[in-house]
Amino acid sequence: MVRSATKRNIRWGSSVGTGIIVLCLFLLFILGVKWFRSEPVEEKNTVPSLVNVLTPDPISQTLINGSVDTKSQEAKLVWTATGESVGMAVRGKKDEKYYLDLKAVLPEIDSEQVYYQIWLLRRLPYDFFSLGAMIVQEDGSFVFQWEAPSDDEDYLNYTEIVITANQYTGSADPGAHLVEGTFGKY
Repeated sequence: MVRSATKRNIRWGSSVGTGIIVLCLFLLFILGVKWFRSEPVEEKNTVPSLVNVLTPDPISQTLINGSVDTKSQEAKLVWTATGESVGMAVRGKKDEKYYLDLKAVLPEIDSEQVYYQIWLLRRLPYDFFSLGAMIVQEDGSFVFQWEAPSDDEDYLNYTEIVITANQYTGSADPGAHLVEGTFGKY
């Protein structure tokens, strides 16, 4: 009888040991699945100021000056949906002030509710502003003439023109780009 009691203790001890090992492996498996499914931790690179990002350094300014055509006086205006040419824009300086003349053949609009608005855009450092609304001539074409308010600002770095259709009762922000043009790009 002594012998059978020892066998039972050995069996009981090995069963408990095996159960503990299986439980540990199961917990290890659960932790592994949880770690595998967790979202990766991304390092966030913060920029101290937005101005530092938008202001080019001397090296990038040299590249910009070499790649952005600030000397061209004409821009072909194209309908963004089809790429069809719809007009021309001419810029330059008169009496030391920047000017822009634009003429385009655009679809008719309900001029009491909608107007075509002209925007000048500079890519680096990024900036844009509205010049105003176009007017319709007797022949149905839309024209626009603008002269800079002062000669202090250098508008030659604004090399892109965008025409949007805005509603008088809507937002003053630019809408969808209907017509675009770039000085020096034909």
